[in-house]
Amino acid sequence: MRNILLFIDDLANAESLAKKALKIARQCRANLQLCNAVKTKIQAKLLVNHYDDEIVVEEEGLDITELALRLRSAEYSEGAFRPAINSVEIFNFNPTAIREMVVRNNIWMVIMGEQKLDQLKNTDSPNFAVKMINNINCPVLLLPEKFEVTSLNRVGYVTDLRYCDLGVIKFLKVLNAQLYVTHISAPGLPDMEERYAQDILAADISVKANYQKMFLRNIKNKNVKGAIDYVVDTVELKMLVMVNKKHQTIERLYDDYAERSHFYHNIPALIFPYLNWYHQASFYE
Repeated sequence: MRNILLFIDDLANAESLAKKALKIARQCRANLQLCNAVKTKIQAKLLVNHYDDEIVVEEEGLDITELALRLRSAEYSEGAFRPAINSVEIFNFNPTAIREMVVRNNIWMVIMGEQKLDQLKNTDSPNFAVKMINNINCPVLLLPEKFEVTSLNRVGYVTDLRYCDLGVIKFLKVLNAQLYVTHISAPGLPDMEERYAQDILAADISVKANYQKMFLRNIKNKNVKGAIDYVVDTVELKMLVMVNKKHQTIERLYDDYAERSHFYHNIPALIFPYLNWYHQASFYE
């Protein structure tokens, strides 16, 4: 059975994020595990002076068990898939601990919330997302705060078609979405002719992955950001997919300091690890 881990590090948006993750879990027919990493959840109590008396004050935190109970009480139509929902708490972010949790709990995907993805690569801020995608051993889905999840039914996979990862395609089949393979040539390689690119997609990738709902977007424009914006806008993509540390895809789309926001900064980004991906049979069921 597929299992999704929701990493919660923002108290204010915890419930909203959890409801979005639940919709995605239902679409993927996956169980959901809530992981509480809210910084303000502090076990130690604070002492404050109040008219010469000492009053014990406990900082507000996230009741992860109560949140899981509220999600379980959601109404479902008859025959609809009902995910199992559990919870766990982790107060010190440790990439090694998260990797171990992925293996131990057979985690298929991690979901995290981000205010906006235009500053994804800005390492000057305490950015859990960058640490997660650079250290985790399963795909990580970043959800912009203002993105309303309905159905991830149109997905753009940004890659050099010549090095398309079949494992990524097989993973995405779970969504049963229209998959727009968006070709951008790796640095130093020439653009691809349209007919050649179509032949590779139809006769090679689609056949090997056994998935027919695939469409090509062959980008030749040197302005990759503008071209991706055009694809996102015209196709109304609901999510972008890419592989971390491969052909500088993330570096070309997400700057350390973005000069302006793009359309694709406002939709979810699913990022796969390049090496040491924890393969498991449930990825391909």
